[in-house]
Amino acid sequence: MAMCNLVSLVTLKILPLVWAIVGFGSLIAIHEFGHFFFCKVFGIHTPTFSIGFGPELFSKKIGATNFRLALIPLGGYCEIAGLAEVGQGTQEFAQATDPTAFGDRPYWQKLLVMLGGILFNLIFAYIVMCGIFMVGTSQEQALVVTDTVKDSAAEKGGLLAGDGIISINKKALLDDKGYLYDNASEIFLTEIKSHPEKSVHLDIIRKHEHEHLSIVLGTNQEHGTTIGSLGAYFAPPMTYKRLPFIQAIQAGITKTNYFIHQTAMVVKRLFTECSLEGTGGPLMIMSVSFKSAQNGIINLLVFLALISVNLALLNLLPIGALDGGQLLFVTIEAIIGRKLPDGLRNGINIASWVLFLLIAVFVTYRDIASLFGDTIGSIYHKLVSLITK
Repeated sequence: MAMCNLVSLVTLKILPLVWAIVGFGSLIAIHEFGHFFFCKVFGIHTPTFSIGFGPELFSKKIGATNFRLALIPLGGYCEIAGLAEVGQGTQEFAQATDPTAFGDRPYWQKLLVMLGGILFNLIFAYIVMCGIFMVGTSQEQALVVTDTVKDSAAEKGGLLAGDGIISINKKALLDDKGYLYDNASEIFLTEIKSHPEKSVHLDIIRKHEHEHLSIVLGTNQEHGTTIGSLGAYFAPPMTYKRLPFIQAIQAGITKTNYFIHQTAMVVKRLFTECSLEGTGGPLMIMSVSFKSAQNGIINLLVFLALISVNLALLNLLPIGALDGGQLLFVTIEAIIGRKLPDGLRNGINIASWVLFLLIAVFVTYRDIASLFGDTIGSIYHKLVSLITK
């Protein structure tokens, strides 16, 4: 019995967690390798290549670059000589002006170096999705729930992480062969939004058994209109028919383009509505990665492809702390024909990092409240009672 429990712990908890951490860390490595790759192509010095932040776990100098692995796998950087960036290594070579530095390179080389991480993240997503369509999967398909929001309609209605939704209000999400329709998410969301404070009827698969749920939806506001709200997170829709090589490439490109479009809509809403509603922080990403890994390597790879697309598009934003911000700097410098004052660049970079840290604290707090609401609330009330005694 003890051995069975140990095997269950390793296969259901430890290994998925390891795969989730390795997968997320790999996305950071791929992004930073994009910068590193173009630096090496153009002969630009890269003093440090780091995966993770915080205390160093391992380092090895190869050529002129110190490769390091740090404790916190939620970031990383490629330090570039002649490019001052907050939090990017020791910055010993930040003001370098020799022939191996970034500063005096032609604009097109700077452009490719700055876009390198974004390009490699997108390439990763395209390769993963094309590969999945080449392999295919024989697993039964469904719109898979990865988590529910505390006190939401989904939680109150009995929807659980791992449930697979196959129809809503008798509208099927699967075709005759058991694969999700390409527009399954749109079908589902349309039904949810159009039934505020009304019951929706879900046919689900739970532990390989078919069940039926009736859930009374909550409400939300969208462009001044009241819409239905379920309060659940879903894994990316997965339609993995095994296809011939050329068709698999086409399907993989189409699915990745769909991820890009959906991510772009989220980013657009972020700015047009000034809302972080529906966004998740590092804890939520790791939680969903873990649950995706529990459902199999294919699920994890699709989720990582989606996160890779998110990293690419978010880094395009013209904000100082992101690649898009650095790209904006070098573009302005190319237009005006001189370098921007270091004080201005550093000020914008620091302000951007402060903004990102504040956002990170906020979304992390929200992640904790969503993932561990009852426990955190209990601890909080106990602390308050102790302090006020």
